[in-house]
Amino acid sequence: RRRGIRRWLPPSATAQTDKSPRHMTREICRSWRVPLVTLFAGLASADGDDGGEGKCMGWRQTAGCSPSGRREPARDRGCDVSIGQDWSGYCECAGGVRAAESTCTHESFTCEAKCREQWAWLREQRKKRAEQEKEVESASADDNLAKLYKRGKGFYVMGNTELALRHFREALKLDPEHGACKADYKQAKKLEKLLGKLEGVMGKEVEGKGRMKQLERDDQFEEARGLIEDSLALSPPAVYRASLYRDLCICCTKLRLKDESLSACKEHHALDSGSAASRTLLAEASLLAERYEDAIGIYRKLAEEDEHSKEAREGLQRAEKLLKRSREEDYYKVLNVSRSASPREIKRAYHKLAVEYHPDKNKDKADAEREAAEVKFKSVALAYEVLSDEDLRRKYDEGEDVSGNPGEQQQQEQQGGMWMNHGGQHVHVRFR
Repeated sequence: RRRGIRRWLPPSATAQTDKSPRHMTREICRSWRVPLVTLFAGLASADGDDGGEGKCMGWRQTAGCSPSGRREPARDRGCDVSIGQDWSGYCECAGGVRAAESTCTHESFTCEAKCREQWAWLREQRKKRAEQEKEVESASADDNLAKLYKRGKGFYVMGNTELALRHFREALKLDPEHGACKADYKQAKKLEKLLGKLEGVMGKEVEGKGRMKQLERDDQFEEARGLIEDSLALSPPAVYRASLYRDLCICCTKLRLKDESLSACKEHHALDSGSAASRTLLAEASLLAERYEDAIGIYRKLAEEDEHSKEAREGLQRAEKLLKRSREEDYYKVLNVSRSASPREIKRAYHKLAVEYHPDKNKDKADAEREAAEVKFKSVALAYEVLSDEDLRRKYDEGEDVSGNPGEQQQQEQQGGMWMNHGGQHVHVRFR
């Protein structure tokens, strides 16, 4: 600012270099009677803001055949000099603009022409940017209602609820009675609320231990299942349905609802393009639905695609064990309960069958019927012994062997009795 103002000072004031710009400006106006408007126009011209676009400053030579190499000021040239091969550098234009950055292999040119071309390109870019900014500024006009709604719909289909709601709101400001926009806005708003609740439920930590913790977890999955079904009832776009059916598949599998689990996992598998994660969930649901051969096929294919997949290998082993177990006696069928039965339901079913097939109830029947009832009673007792114990039931569900010590079992049979759990005690029952 001092250098710019000194051009306007009278000769008697040029030596006073210690004065501030404000003091120097007052002295100019007092000595030369220069209007302030004229003064600041001259200062702008002195700072280079006179709009000299396209002006060439000269050729700047660099070393190493690279425009970013070391500068060689001694070999700089003027704007009208033809720059041929074996010259590397760039043209310096007005406003600090660089043009024609060149290596040693290029066609001949002059910096004056290159600066004009560069500034012409810059002006075109400015024009395009101004048009884009103008289009953005006019987005709130009445004729852009369709554009706002279309963009909001696009964000909604892609799964970006926040941006979708923002565009829907802007569109409704232009036309509050736009039917389609209003319907999509209400649906997206309700879906956002349900998804927020679902995220809170699924991410909630469950306190407690043992059976109490499992009951709390089951209640949590049941609540999440209700929220998911409410969300699916809104018929949201496919991107939302894929994640919702995934969560529903997990919830139903954890709750051991075999039919609902298999249906939800199939829907997720179809919407998720058959990914490895969706196929793993489908295999788990197939195991729960006792479709062991289907589960084996899925796990086997996953293991072939990724031989290092521990989940696929363990799932295949578990499915093969359960297939083998299914060909043997099923303890759940013995007690006439489902695989998702609670301990209370299992105990109630056992008591009912134990009373029905108890030897004292069948001692007056024929020998064949009495022997059949005795065999059935033993089978019921053995099934209850396994399913009433949490660890044994888990092992049994995973296809592990829970038969115990064969020698001990044979000795018990020879003695005419067997061990069974009753009332929380390990009781040996002997039949006479």
